Amino acid sequence: MSVTLRDARALAEDRGWIQAVYPEYIEELAEVSRSGTGVFPITGEHGPREAELLARWFRDDRSHPLLILEAGRPAGFALVSRPLVAPPMGSVAGFRMAEFFIRSAFRRRGIGRVAAGLIFSRFAGQWEVREATTNADAVNFWRRTVMQYTRGDYEERVRDGEVRQRFLTTNSPGLGRP
Repeated sequence: MSVTLRDARALAEDRGWIQAVYPEYIEELAEVSRSGTGVFPITGEHGPREAELLARWFRDDRSHPLLILEAGRPAGFALVSRPLVAPPMGSVAGFRMAEFFIRSAFRRRGIGRVAAGLIFSRFAGQWEVREATTNADAVNFWRRTVMQYTRGDYEERVRDGEVRQRFLTTNSPGLGRP
């Protein structure tokens, strides 16, 4: 298995691929939200906002849209975001896994876990990953992935209907290797 990342801003075809696959991602999140959480109200009374959200990914300098490739083929995407307010001088940078999606045909092969590790190492600093408590698959995936990557050195809290993992990364080649 050869998992790599590519900055999705680099090629128009990468942006197009994400735009084409994004509705699939939204549909999966909507299935989780239908359980009564209301955590992901992207569609509904105000109509689809996908184009607006995706445009923000590619123009906001605090956003890092990434294409996840397996053996050179697009398998998923991720969006890493930084906070609106810069951390105090001397603090580690803050990153959040805002979006993360692996297409179903590529799941259960370790691609997501490897991609997450590559992303954490690429963006060294303080991290937060959040999942809706009702999304059991996501909660299990991120618990296993973060536990393995950090070797258990992370904090987890459940708050406001979300599971939140917080941890510190470096871009050291030895940290977080499977």
